[in-house]
Parts: sequence; C-alpha cells; structure tokens
Amino acid sequence: MLNFKFKALLILTMDTEKNIDKKKYSFSLKEALLPLLSEKEKPFAPSAFDTFGNIAVIEIPRELTKRKKLIGETLLKVQPRFETVCSIESNHEGKYRVQKVKVIAGKKNLIADYKENGCAFQIPLGKVFFSPRLSGERLRIAYLVQPNEVVGAWFSGVGPYPIVIAKNSQASKIIAIELNPPAHKFAVENGMLNKVNKNCVKGKERVVFVKGDVKKVYKKYKKMFDRIAMPLPHTGYQFLKEAFACIKPNGIIHFYEIVVKGDLNTPTEQIMSEAKKSKKKVEIIRTSRVRQFSPTKEQVVFDIKVN
Repeated sequence: MLNFKFKALLILTMDTEKNIDKKKYSFSLKEALLPLLSEKEKPFAPSAFDTFGNIAVIEIPRELTKRKKLIGETLLKVQPRFETVCSIESNHEGKYRVQKVKVIAGKKNLIADYKENGCAFQIPLGKVFFSPRLSGERLRIAYLVQPNEVVGAWFSGVGPYPIVIAKNSQASKIIAIELNPPAHKFAVENGMLNKVNKNCVKGKERVVFVKGDVKKVYKKYKKMFDRIAMPLPHTGYQFLKEAFACIKPNGIIHFYEIVVKGDLNTPTEQIMSEAKKSKKKVEIIRTSRVRQFSPTKEQVVFDIKVN
C-alpha cells in the first residue's frame, strides 16, 4: 500500500487535471506541498488562506516567491471548489485601504462570487476592502437589531453589513455610506442581487446606499440612528465625533479598531475622550476580539451605549 506522502506526491505530479480523482483524496495544502518543496523551503509552506466563494486568496512567504504558481496549482487540486487562486501582493494601502492581488492559478478572474449568512455578493478583489473573517460579526450585529430600528452602516464597502442586517433583522431603514467608488457600485448591485428593496416604493427604499465621505454627509443624519456599525480598520476613532452626533439617546455604536494584542486601553481612551468632547455619557457594554490582523495585532469591537 502506498504511504500517505508518496500518494500525495503521485497525485500532484500527474500531468493533467483530468487524471485526478478529486473526490478521492483529502489532505491539507501544507501536507500536499511538503513533498514538492526542498528541505530549505518546507518550513515556509503555507497552510492558511481566505475563501471568497470561488476564489482563494493566500499570503505567500517571500522565501517561496518563486513557487507561487506551484502553490496556487496545488491549492486548486486539494480544494477543487475554487476556480481561481490569488496571492496578496501588498499591504492595505492608499485612500481606500485596499490590497493588491494577483492571479497565480486557475481562471483569470478577480470578481469573487461569495456567500454568507443567506446573502450573495460579488466582490472585485484588489479594488475594495473586504474580510470574510467578519461574517460571524456581521450576523451578530444583525441579530442585535430590534424591530423598526434605523441603522447606520458606515464604511460599508460592497454592502456586507447593510445587506446581512437587512436580510436577518426587522430594521426599518439602513443607511449605508461608502466613499470608494467601485465599492459603492458593487454595493448597489449586491443590494439588487439580494432584493433588499423588493416591493419598496421609489424614494422609500429600506436600504439606502450613499456614496460619500462620512465627515461630509453626517450632518444629514444627526440623531437619526438607533445603531451604527463602523468597521473601519486603523482610523475609525477619527469618526467617533460624527457617530456621537448621529446616534439617538440610548443608541448603540459598534466601534472597531486594530490594536496591539491585548491593548484595550488606547481605543478605550479614544472613546472616552471623544465622548467628553461631544458631551455624551457612554458605557462600553461589551468588547471582543473579532479577528487576527497580524502576528502582533488584532481587530477588536467595542459595543458603546450612548446615554
């Protein structure tokens, strides 16, 4: 009988996809790669990747830069549900905090068909910020929404927060604000895809997608929201003033921040400082880690009740 490693090597070195019985074999990406890498390369074999429906996105160590194609093709073989594999080519950068990606295997396609929490999304990878690791957090917020709440979904990207909330709550109205033009365009299209405004009279839409800068449009929404979700990485604290201006008495703000692991003091001080300036009494009723951002940093959510 063939041992495991030899069997994996045999499968992965076959000439064509048609010779592989994809349903017969099951092993991780790292296990599949080890027989194909040199002894020097093996310690850097990746095991984790993000799933965007039909597209996988993987961060490849610089020590394996020349092995990108091999890694991508191997991932397609061990995870045949994917049609495309992309590598991350930059950090989050620029005005819209996007990451460059590059197709390294499979179809030359960067529009992901992604599903979560009963909703479907199209996501133009490399043009927008989107994290599938926040899917559980988006559903948590939706379940907290009470009937007839007016919800602000700020920095809404391609629409995951407003659409998941619309499909999983009885919110009466959701205002989604996004500055990035491609993200706003896809948010509108994803709204139609999920029929969030089905049977709504024109001008009375339940979910309204607004293209704009929160700092420039927030005055239209003063004391309007029962709840605001503001999942902006790194600089969300810069918009606390606007959030405090737009939240109703006894409303809830879901504030997200990237912190050094275990450091809740800095964002707590930011919240309390801005609350004082805005003459608001606030209570942080819950804090929780929502995802790992890097080996030393994590994203944390603060649920803030504003009295």
